[in-house]
Amino acid sequence: MKIRTSLIGPALAAGLVLGGGAATAATGYVGTERDAIARTGYGECVHTQRWSEQTAIAECDPEIVAARERAAAAAAAMEVVSVQTAYKPIHLQAKVLFDFDSAELSSAGKARLDDLLGSLTARTLKDEKVVVTGYTDRIGSDDYNRRLSQRRAAVVRDYLVARGLVPAYIETRGLGPADPQVDCPGLRGAALIACLAPNRRTEVDIAASEAVEGGDGPAGSGQ
Repeated sequence: MKIRTSLIGPALAAGLVLGGGAATAATGYVGTERDAIARTGYGECVHTQRWSEQTAIAECDPEIVAARERAAAAAAAMEVVSVQTAYKPIHLQAKVLFDFDSAELSSAGKARLDDLLGSLTARTLKDEKVVVTGYTDRIGSDDYNRRLSQRRAAVVRDYLVARGLVPAYIETRGLGPADPQVDCPGLRGAALIACLAPNRRTEVDIAASEAVEGGDGPAGSGQ
């Protein structure tokens, strides 16, 4: 790199285009009475003996300044890499109940999903995976219940997406009367329907990695 700037000395003083000659040694350049930087007859800025690459300015030494800024940017990038955020696995759940033979979200169900979404937005997460699984009670045919459970899962998924959850993160499943929460033996009619209410549900399971504030490395799992 060829820099044609000059170092001031007594022998050069007569050849400078100064118009005055006030020195600004603190910045490493000779200044004029008009607060301009003194230049030689070739248009080069005149350095004082205190000039260094750290005091160089772009107006006079653009290549040196550019190299200095590249070095500073590289050092900053190295620092960012060295303090990477640590993450720990988390598992969030919500259960939404449905009325008998219905796939419509109730106000209570929407509130529960809103609470879940609030917990998500309050955290710094990555690698989210959301599984929405619909269920029914045992009343009715297996085929009908399977399709009803799929509709229940779909309505919960659509609600989550409408509130900002990324669709690509969500998997939906309808399992009909599988995995019942209660059995209710010996009951019939309205009493049986009321007893089986916990089985008419959609479960939302979210697995993700949560940022650990001030963490230096891998952390243990949390529930």
